[in-house]
Formats: sequence, C-alpha cells, structure tokens
Amino acid sequence: MRGQELMYHNSLSTRPSIERDQLLEWTRRAGQIALDHLEDATPQIKPDESFLTQVDLDIERFLTERIRAAYPDHGLISEEGTRAVDGCSSTDVWVVDPLDGTTAFVQGLPGWGISIGLLHRGRPCFGLFYMPLLDDLSYTTGQAAVGYGDRGPHQAIRTDWRKKGFLAVSASAHHGFDIDVRRTRTLGSVGASLVYTARGAAAAALIPKARVWDLVAGAAILAEAGGELRYLSGDRIDYLELVDGRLAREAVIAGHPDLLDELSSLIRPRSLSNSVGDGRIQEDHYEDMSVSSS
Repeated sequence: MRGQELMYHNSLSTRPSIERDQLLEWTRRAGQIALDHLEDATPQIKPDESFLTQVDLDIERFLTERIRAAYPDHGLISEEGTRAVDGCSSTDVWVVDPLDGTTAFVQGLPGWGISIGLLHRGRPCFGLFYMPLLDDLSYTTGQAAVGYGDRGPHQAIRTDWRKKGFLAVSASAHHGFDIDVRRTRTLGSVGASLVYTARGAAAAALIPKARVWDLVAGAAILAEAGGELRYLSGDRIDYLELVDGRLAREAVIAGHPDLLDELSSLIRPRSLSNSVGDGRIQEDHYEDMSVSSS
C-alpha cells in the first residue's frame, strides 16, 4: 500500500514531495535480500581494499531502479557505481549506500544497514537507515521528530558525556587519532554511528573517512533530532562537493552542536597520518578507516 505523501519545508524553499512509506517498503525488501544471503556472501576486494559482495550489487540495483522510475527528474548516486548526476546542477539528488558496513555483514556482526538519503539544493532533507538483522529502522518524518518504525521514541540527543556517554568510532580510529574521550565504541557502520547518536545512545560520533553515501541519510536523521555533522576543523560540510564520489577532505564529527564544540578539542590527528595535522586525511593511508566501506 502506498504511504502518505509528505511535503518537507525549510526556511529557504519548498522541499520535494516523496512517498516515504514506499521508500520504507523498498528498504525492508532490500533488507530481505541481504538476510537471504547472510550465510553465503563471498567478499571481493575493491581497489581501495574494502569489501564488495554480490549482495551490495543486488541491493543497489533493486533500489536504484525503483528510485529512478519514481523520481525521473532527480539525480542519483550510489556507492557501487550508479551515477545519474548532471554535475552539481540537480536540485534533488538521491544518495544510496546499499550495504553500509559490509565488513560487519561479511563477519556476521550486527550494525550493518541500508542507507537512503536525499539532498535538496545541497542540504540533506530526507534520510532513512535500516538494520535488517535487528529489524531496526530510523527515518526522518519532516516534523522535527525521527521515526523509529515499531520501536517507539528514544531518548533525546545527548548534550554531555554523563551517564556513560560514549563516542562512536570506526574500528581503526585509534590508529590515526589521539582520542581523549573516556569511552568509545564501534557500532558496525557509519549509519549506525549516526543513528545511535541521534537517538541518544552514543553521545557523538567520529567518522575518520567518509564519502557522500556514508553521510547524507544520517545527517538528515541527526538534524531532525537536533544534531549536526561538521568537519573536525569546524568547517561546514559541502555535500555538493562530494557528489562525484570523492573522499571527504577531513574527518567528520557528529552530535549536538554544544557537544561538538568540546569534542573538536578532544580529538587530535596523529601527524604521521595526515598532511597538515588538522584532520585532513590522505586516502591511501586510511584505506580501512571507514566502517561503512570495508
């Protein structure tokens, strides 16, 4: 059954109308594709030394075919090669990560998921992230409240480290950064890190290496919960700069703005890992820093 058509608005312009429930249905069906092959997925190694499985490709094909048919005037970019973006001229661009956390998927761990985001005039305006193994779904509603499927509301985004607040990190973050935070935890994917930050489980997140498909859905969800993404240096992220698939120019941090002001002083890139010591990264050194792409 087709869901309610939602209109999203901001102070700048009217956002595109989308069929949210239709997208949720597609995502759950894509999740079943992954679950059907959880035991027999054989990884290949991509040129950047991250994992790729047939499941990544099957889910990407399943989702992108439907998105392109339903929104023919929109741009589209997906991790495993789908590109339908006319430079940066498309007002609306869908950004898909068919299997965020392929390493966790291959290793039989939870935390991997399916990510769909939408950029409107370069700003994340819709996002959903589904973890099939946990049947855990998070999505924007356009009403300053994140939807969580059948799980009901979660606690508010954190503004401090109390009550055992932790920093969500990638598996190799300690290799390239000195992190002066008492508790860290690896959750399996960038999407999981951002979603758990939005729902107040994690206090904040550090994403050492990211591309646009790692960020857009989670950025929209986090913004609706009162948080934001920014570069470690404090600079704003220009998502249109990343729609060609390039690596983000430096590490990204995510959380409530008040907490991020403090967090930026607690994370120091190691000089051997970057060129100028301000969080900017060299892609060849960080081949396995993103939990979403290994």
